[in-house]
Amino acid sequence: MDKHKLIVDSVVVRFRDKTVLSGGYITSETGMVTGLLGRNGAGKSCMFRALMGGLKVENVMVSIDGKQVDRKIIGRSIKYLPQGRLIPEGMRLHRAFELYGVNYWAFVNRVPKYSRHYDSAIYELSGGEARLAELYLVLMSDAPFYILDEPFTLVDPVNIEEVKALIRERGQDHGIIVTDHNYDAISTVADNLFVISDGYTSPVQSRDDLIRHGYLRP
Repeated sequence: MDKHKLIVDSVVVRFRDKTVLSGGYITSETGMVTGLLGRNGAGKSCMFRALMGGLKVENVMVSIDGKQVDRKIIGRSIKYLPQGRLIPEGMRLHRAFELYGVNYWAFVNRVPKYSRHYDSAIYELSGGEARLAELYLVLMSDAPFYILDEPFTLVDPVNIEEVKALIRERGQDHGIIVTDHNYDAISTVADNLFVISDGYTSPVQSRDDLIRHGYLRP
């Protein structure tokens, strides 16, 4: 297994006179799942959009294996599940899998109920059904790194364990960064944690760090 390391550093995001991030930083490496925590509005999604080139920012540095990455082609190295919809509402589910080069029937073998959704448009699925399909689509795409923004959102409780199992499985030979409001889910899949507060990212060594940064209550 080839080892790779992603470093996202010096992320500065400002909207007019409001500074969202002034020292955004996170790393990911092959064989690890990294969790990113932070309260609403802390800047988690902004950092992801900044590094993927979907947000015009004051500054961001992205490198893989010590080489700076051109954000115009960053999608070749990092597949991204955004907070909102990934697949257009009118697209047929099987067509999305074709475009991503992912085997639809392998997904059905894992979650059999999707056998009836092969020709369904995304708008015909429930929010949780669409989210689970999008998560699988991203994680089974060909890339060394994956970024997942709130993958547990809308997913039925009965499928949460399937989501966690898939993240752990793919995290064995890929680098994954994941954020979600479901702290319990994040803490059980992540090998290491970062937290964003007051515009800066800090590594988390213990629960006390999360309390100090205002993410958890004492």
